[in-house]
Amino acid sequence: MSNTVYQIERRRDGVKAKKLRREGVVPAVIYGKSYKDSLPVEITLQEANKLLKENTQTSIIKLEGLDETVNVIVKEVQRNGATFLPEHIDFQSISLREIITVNVPIHITGEEKLQYSQLIFQPSLQELELKGPAEDLPERLELDVSKLEFEEKVFVNAIEVPEGIEVVNEEDVLIGVVISATSVTEEDEAADVAAAEGEDSAEVPLVDEKEEK
Repeated sequence: MSNTVYQIERRRDGVKAKKLRREGVVPAVIYGKSYKDSLPVEITLQEANKLLKENTQTSIIKLEGLDETVNVIVKEVQRNGATFLPEHIDFQSISLREIITVNVPIHITGEEKLQYSQLIFQPSLQELELKGPAEDLPERLELDVSKLEFEEKVFVNAIEVPEGIEVVNEEDVLIGVVISATSVTEEDEAADVAAAEGEDSAEVPLVDEKEEK
């Protein structure tokens, strides 16, 4: 659980979302079993950026500014397509022993050891879906690839999770495979050549096309 407390306020009546954003405020809602209806709130842009930077999808966050402190997780963030600044946040209120399902990122370690052998780990899955008590869910999962060999594959069942936590994904789902770094370089070079040739052919029309004009 995050030890930092973040400040929010009840949403001001009659103030539209666009006006709030112009004032440097992010509209948000809190929902969950403790709320019959979702509760509109607001948080300053500065506080919102801090909260999103310091926490993950599984972080239990404390919000103050209402009648009592609320424990929440960030369920969804809507961002501006141009500035990437948060424009709306959905918070889900939870109790610490409540069973919830969340996506937890996989953190890859040991890649520098593979590089000595001109190998890289190519991930195909970035996160796992976990289910369990909110306070026991990890903020990220560790995967050490330092001892893997060429073409060795890693599946979901290789990831260790805390006791009492259930992995929702199927065990035989591929997380990633070790491949040659040189093959990736060759593929990139081939893609660059193909792109360049495509640009050339696009810029110079075919003879038949000229005659049709």
